Amino acid sequence: MIDVASIRLPAVFGEKRALRSDKTHTDGSNLDAYDLEQYDNDTVFYDVFFDVGNRFLYTVGPPFLNLQNKFLPITCRINNERERFNLQIEEYFASKIAIGRISLKGLVLHNENTVEIDFNGCFQWKGVVELNSHETAPLMLTTIQKDNRVRWITEWIEFYRRNYGVGQTIIYDNGSGNIDELKTLSGCGLEIVSWPYKYGPIRSHDNQFCQLGSLNHCRLKFGSNNIIMNFDIDELLHIDGAVIRKYIKKYNLILFNGHRVPFIKPASEDYSYADFSFRDRETQEGGRKYLYRPDRIIANNVHSALVKRHAANLYRRLELKYYRLSGAEGKGLFRRLFLYLISAILRLKIVPVSEAHFFHYTGITNNWKARYWNRMEETVLSDSLIKFDVLEG
Repeated sequence: MIDVASIRLPAVFGEKRALRSDKTHTDGSNLDAYDLEQYDNDTVFYDVFFDVGNRFLYTVGPPFLNLQNKFLPITCRINNERERFNLQIEEYFASKIAIGRISLKGLVLHNENTVEIDFNGCFQWKGVVELNSHETAPLMLTTIQKDNRVRWITEWIEFYRRNYGVGQTIIYDNGSGNIDELKTLSGCGLEIVSWPYKYGPIRSHDNQFCQLGSLNHCRLKFGSNNIIMNFDIDELLHIDGAVIRKYIKKYNLILFNGHRVPFIKPASEDYSYADFSFRDRETQEGGRKYLYRPDRIIANNVHSALVKRHAANLYRRLELKYYRLSGAEGKGLFRRLFLYLISAILRLKIVPVSEAHFFHYTGITNNWKARYWNRMEETVLSDSLIKFDVLEG
């Protein structure tokens, strides 16, 4: 189990993080008391850590929002050195994630390093940050999860190991009740990171920071010149091994569309992926998943990522046009050539569904979003569904 060096607002501090929005994304109604209880209003940083190679100290946390003017500038001292360094904070995706960085160049580091952080005189934190000695696999898989059946997790890891050669899986555990059972898994390249933070109101995407934190933490703490796959435990990718290797050589970010696999009640309560054999004929709207090169990404979002050079205005405009055209109807030669050219320039690829897609199993769940979406509601067989095999696609 990998623990984190988190920082929370002191109890004596008189202010909490405000909401980004007080509305739900479901119907625009006001958030209620239950929603507000799920909101993370006091985590400052999820973790303070070194990257692979120990070149930088990083912090990853929720956005500062109303706390920004009080806390910035943030300074840092390492191993009682005289010099204090400014922690350079960048926020991404309209202030949904905050990432801080300090160069460690020229500093003498130890196995355990004392780190002191001052939040503009508002409060101070002192802790120990260990050298990053994690060995990274060429191909890694990551997700955040809570209370999923260990059988599902085992089969999910084995599926990606067997079909794509995933050598290491990083699971961010959000406070599972069955964590002791999960920790007994061995011999499958599994690393579990303790990630016990409030996920955010399930009816308000604007106020959910926890998953973005885990995705960016994985890239910065475990990523180097390898490849990281971002798929949840209810998602199985279907792509030919030769095709995926071809795309990995050409692109920095590769995105896939998904087909929903609806819940059609299996005969046994101890069900898993193989017990569901029908998928939607059409792809699901939105919700792409992806794999990427960590050293070429600035920030990870849930369904996409910001490639380094895409921050420039021209690249950003090309990227937006590429996303728009990729989702539009039409198969003309000019359109295909234009998309191919933009894709090559951006080193970004949205893979056609005919070449690859992932299966999104609505029944592989503990139904934690049941307050507004009952994933266990049974679907009736119809012409909109196609029979498939989880191993054959």
